[in-house]
Order: sequence, then structure tokens, then C-alpha cells
Amino acid sequence: MLPVLARNAAGSALARLAGLRWVAAASSTREYSNILTAEKHGPGGRSSVSGIVATVFGSNGFVGSYIVNELARRGSQVVCPFRSTENEAMHLKQMGDLGQIVLLPELDIRDDEQIKRAISRSNVVINCIGMRLQTMNWSFEDVHVDFPKRLAKIAAESGHVDRLIHFSDMGADVDHASKRMRTKALGDEAVRAAFPSATIVRPADIVGIEDHFYNYLIYQLTLTVFAPVVETGSNKVQPTFVLDVADAVAAALRKPETKGQTYYLGGPEVLTIREVYDLLLKTMRIHRDDTVHLPAWAVKAMYKPMDVVRRMLPGLPMTSPLATDDYVEESLRDKVAPADALGYADLDIVPQKVTDGLAIEPVRHARVGGYRWGDMATVAKDVPESVRKYYNIKQ
Repeated sequence: MLPVLARNAAGSALARLAGLRWVAAASSTREYSNILTAEKHGPGGRSSVSGIVATVFGSNGFVGSYIVNELARRGSQVVCPFRSTENEAMHLKQMGDLGQIVLLPELDIRDDEQIKRAISRSNVVINCIGMRLQTMNWSFEDVHVDFPKRLAKIAAESGHVDRLIHFSDMGADVDHASKRMRTKALGDEAVRAAFPSATIVRPADIVGIEDHFYNYLIYQLTLTVFAPVVETGSNKVQPTFVLDVADAVAAALRKPETKGQTYYLGGPEVLTIREVYDLLLKTMRIHRDDTVHLPAWAVKAMYKPMDVVRRMLPGLPMTSPLATDDYVEESLRDKVAPADALGYADLDIVPQKVTDGLAIEPVRHARVGGYRWGDMATVAKDVPESVRKYYNIKQ
């Protein structure tokens, strides 16, 4: 049975003692909208009671973890269903006050009863589940279309879920050549049909310590023979910082007018993929450029055999979501927010750059030789070959 999510009597009493501070800070406190059914207490911090009980699907993933942290630090109760080992979800427990983070292991998104159980006491449901690689057990249709459709239907029929936030992708389009982008768009349509007031979030490539964008490009530049760049690398992207994305979710919950809307979350900079590679080479102080521009058909032919094997065998090690023929199709089109689309500005958020400051900091830690050492190529000639091979030091 789902553990009791309501705060105990002692916790509520302590929260009431903070009433005077809450009243004094009311003018500056960023409160959520009055959609919430639970009684709110406190100034809005970790040990307050925001009134939100949120179920976050994909909570132990990259973006989901930041959303859990953003909600929990504001005094929300967060239910975190997951299907991985408990070790991969334990970091979520410390994001909220005692008893505020509820872990539900062994989630099966194909089981409607488990979904119902996960949202049974929630007034907010957030879906961050997505995939970049098809496997022998899961297809893009399973994860991007079938699950969101059933989740939205179950949430709508529950009678107690007021807000549904569904994560998609900025490049989602039913006419896209990429199957991942097509299924993302079809999933958005299914969610909107089943839960008309759902808020759909379409972020660009998200940057952060655990991201699937900078990290995999760094992997190509440092640990592979060469980094293939599709065509001229002129396709445009608009990367955004993960903390801004998490803040956007909190902002959407505060604003009732976000119901039934679609938000495109793109950073303040529009870059070509060639410029992104150059940025990483410069930041990591690598003078040797291992990128190779290849026609799309050649890159697809190179990746296609591995795609076939991946659908036939269990998970393979060192598999990059950028090394698929579907990603080649995805990279042939720009991924930039439409000019007239709702975005960060409509949520009163000023997004951070991804080429400087905190967003680029994890890339600096990927420098061969350490953060402060710089470019090891300058001393590579004095390092034995066995050491160069072990540390992948390139001359």
C-alpha cells in the first residue's frame, strides 16, 4: 500500500508555529496557485507544506531528478516511481524533508494498476519518461505514445489530478523523418486528447552534469577514433540549462494560465552543431580536431548495423544515443523554438547561457589531465606510449 503522504500531527504543528514568519514573508514568497487541496503552511521552504502532492514519472532520470529537487525544496510531497535498482534512486530521498519523498520501486509502465497506485494520492502528475534508443524490449511507440496516452486517460478519470505536465521535445513533429520525433509529437496529441488541460513542455537539448548532449559529444571527441559530423554541421540547436527547465515546471504550477498550453524551452543562444563541437574543443583545450564531416547516407550506413543488433540483444555497453541512424535524421533539421511560441519569457524566467558559467562547468572537468592542467597534448611527447594509450592522451 502506498505510504501515507500526509504530514504527521507534529509536523503540522511545527509548520503552524511558522505562521507569523509566513505572513511576514507572504509578499515575497513564490507560492503555487490555489489548485491545491492540502492546507499550506510555512514560508515556502523545504520544511513547509506547499499543498502539492506530485507523482513524477522518470524521477530518477536526468531531468526528473532536478524536478523532484525543485518541488521538494518548496515543501512539496513527491512520489517517485522507478524501475531501476534502489541505489539509482536513493539520491532522491535527501532532496526533501523527512517523509516527503516516497519511492515506489519496480514500476511497470505497461501495468495500468501500478500507474493508478502511483498517482492515487497526487494532485499533480509529471511525466518525464522518454527514450533515445530503441531496445529489444521497448520501442519509441511504447514509451512516447502508448504510455503517455494511458497515463493521461488514467489521470483524467481519477478525479483528483488537477495538473498534468508532459515532457516532449522541441523537435517533435508528426511529419519528421526521425521516428523518435514523430512518436514524441503523436504522444503530445494523445495526451492533449485525453487530458485537454495538460501542459506540454518541449525543451531543446538539455545541458547539465548528467546530460545526454554535451557528455556524448565529449565522448565522441575524446574516446573514439573520430567524431562524425553530419553534412556541414549547419543544423541549428538551442540548448537550455537543466536548472531553468526545473524552474519552468515550478513556474507552470504557479500559473493557472499554463493549463492547456505548450511551452518551448530553448536557451538564449542559437548555435550550429559545428559551433557546439568547436565550443567543446576550446573549453577542453584540445588542439587536435577529430571531427570528420560526412554525408548523411554514410553516417546512417555506419550506424545501421549496430541499430539492428541493439534491437536483438540486451543492453550493450558504450552505446551512444547519437550513434543511431534515427539521430542522423533528427540532426538534419533545426531544433529551434518557433518565433511565436510560448517559452521561458511567459513563465517569467530568464534562461542561462550554455556556453559560459555554471552550464559549461562540467565540460571543464572533462579536460584531459584535470580541470587546471589544460591541454595534455603539449606534454604528450614526453609521456610514454603506454601511458598515453591508457589516458587517451592525443598528440
